[in-house]
Amino acid sequence: MTATFQFDAAFNILLLVTVITLIARRLRVSYTIGLIIAGLMATLYPRFPLLNISPSIFIALLLPPIIFEETLHLDIDGLIDDSDVILSYALAGTLVMMIAVALFAYFLFGFTPLEAFLLGIIIAPTDPVAVIATLRQLGVVKRFELLVTGESLFNDGVAIIVYSILVSVVSLGAPTPLSVMRVAVISIVGGVLVGVAGGYLVQFIFLWTDDKFAEVLLSFIAAFGVFRLAEELGASGVIATVLAGLIINYRCRRFGGINAESMEMLNTMWEFVGFTASGVAFIFIGMYLDPALLMKFFWPVVALTIFLLWARYWMVEGIAEAIERVSGKRIPDNWRLGLFWSGLRGAVSIVLVLGVSGLSLPHIEGMTALTYGVVLATNLLQGLTAAPLARRIELSTKNKPRTPSGDSGHVEDA
Repeated sequence: MTATFQFDAAFNILLLVTVITLIARRLRVSYTIGLIIAGLMATLYPRFPLLNISPSIFIALLLPPIIFEETLHLDIDGLIDDSDVILSYALAGTLVMMIAVALFAYFLFGFTPLEAFLLGIIIAPTDPVAVIATLRQLGVVKRFELLVTGESLFNDGVAIIVYSILVSVVSLGAPTPLSVMRVAVISIVGGVLVGVAGGYLVQFIFLWTDDKFAEVLLSFIAAFGVFRLAEELGASGVIATVLAGLIINYRCRRFGGINAESMEMLNTMWEFVGFTASGVAFIFIGMYLDPALLMKFFWPVVALTIFLLWARYWMVEGIAEAIERVSGKRIPDNWRLGLFWSGLRGAVSIVLVLGVSGLSLPHIEGMTALTYGVVLATNLLQGLTAAPLARRIELSTKNKPRTPSGDSGHVEDA
């Protein structure tokens, strides 16, 4: 592959992102599905080459900036206030969806238990790439966006940890409980330690310098560095990147380190980087969609998509009711509906299923087709209808929605 070809392939991706985004915003529709279709169509025209991004490159190059950029904009006080809601959906919700999909695949598709649980954890988490891009375009209420974004960020960490454990089970052949526990502990504790250390170190250096260009470069080193270091140590790069970003966000706003001019520059730069990375990620999804494989498993994909929507609806309702009973905090009905409909799947699911494509599993083709199909279906169905739904249930910023209350047990106005 020549340098000229690589340049043309990278240029073509940026060209597609720019053109489709401009058209979508002009038509006031979601640009995500347009990028997916563009990636799919581009593979049919060799004269319009695109970079062939491997799953490992996607994880290392695209996921860290998307996650880091979002953590820099998160409302930390709101995140703390609603941590019970966010973690309930990110932890319990992800596990419930994993079990539901696994049982469905085991009983209806004849998957082995290990295959069924692998498919469950691949499909269970909502994807921050898809969710954040859609919410940004809709302009929904900030507190609601915080809940949905927080769920998608943290359930990615949960999914990748469980995924790593299940893949290690396949690789080890006959794993012991101790070996499985070791993988889990290293993933979680290692990710936390690397992220916290990285976040504190970067904020300390920010206090030491007022060079805005050095601060921007340092933020890039933090985003990619903590992710890469955590992964190299066998820990969770997602957890490390999320925590590093949250700590930098919180400590810089609370204890200083970045002046107003540098903060504006930092936010603008990362918003651009996050947008570009998200656009490339959606094209990546389209490039890996296989129309022939999707048609072969068309009806299983339809059945799983319908079941997935049904299961997420009851998961959202069940956790909302449990939170109300335990803490007295009520999630309004329109927010519940919005949480349910925001369960898009995206590039992370594609990456995870490609990661098991080389394993000796009897139903690997079906797992791949079902994952591709669910990603495409959720972005088509939910992505294209999210805007009118948000307006209809009063989640747009033009309306004044209700927010979850604290300990009072009733709904208060925002």
